[in-house]
Amino acid sequence: MTHPIFSAKRCRTLCPHLAALLLGAALLLGATLPAHAEGTDFDATVTGRAIGEADMDDGGSVAVTETGASLRYRWFGIDYLNRSYDWSDTNDLPFGHGSDPWEQLHLLRLRAEISDQLGLGGLGWFAGAGLTAGWEEEMDDAWGVSGTAGLTWAVGGVRLRGGVGVSAHPIGVRAMPVAAADWGNQRDLGFSATVGIPETMLRYRTSDIFSFRLGGRMDGGTYRLADDSPVEREGYMKTSSVTLGGYIDVTPLDDLTLTLGAEYLTRREMTVYNSDGEEKDSYDVDDAPALFLRLRYGF
Repeated sequence: MTHPIFSAKRCRTLCPHLAALLLGAALLLGATLPAHAEGTDFDATVTGRAIGEADMDDGGSVAVTETGASLRYRWFGIDYLNRSYDWSDTNDLPFGHGSDPWEQLHLLRLRAEISDQLGLGGLGWFAGAGLTAGWEEEMDDAWGVSGTAGLTWAVGGVRLRGGVGVSAHPIGVRAMPVAAADWGNQRDLGFSATVGIPETMLRYRTSDIFSFRLGGRMDGGTYRLADDSPVEREGYMKTSSVTLGGYIDVTPLDDLTLTLGAEYLTRREMTVYNSDGEEKDSYDVDDAPALFLRLRYGF
């Protein structure tokens, strides 16, 4: 539920200003820092995912197709994701009044992520800021702002990260921990891993060309529904899930990587909010398999 001092109306006014302040600070800091740790100043990524049909808890079913693209320059990036929904048995769905609840949802994110060493042993720091819009048709009142900050500590071949992430959106303010431990370097042969929240990934690189990964992550997004939505006029819909997956990374050329993956989505939920950001109903969605494809090029 929306925090009483951060209502939907207040977020519509404050979120753009908060985002400008956070991204502006990130720009100033990022301009003074060296190139991105991955070794490339710029990379471009395209993704695709097909999520199998799954039943809703009260009837009806849905399948989802996702396509996305990302651009990153040094510490700054922009991401876009399109989600296309294929509904079945709409008369049995718990929302939508017999019609398709929505056909497509869009997500746009501007982000800045920076990190550096403190010069005290193995201590370092990281910070990030983002401005995100999720919408069905109209983008007004669809914006939210987020920020993360924390410390890192490199000791004995392990890099520890700990901090907090905060997001503010018309549906409310949310804080969650950021905690992870990194072993090894994914570019080196052999085993490497990241264990933590919100993502855990185990990797094994067999050669310069092939790498294999197993892991899981927490996913979610919030979308502003259409003015004439049959679900909730000018309302919001939040999705959440846990994705488990196995992936093969193929790197035929330096900085060109093709990823193929098989995934399983579980703990899926859709929550509907009214235009004031107040929760109305929550609906479970059955587990579903998915196929994942990504192409990334950096230079």
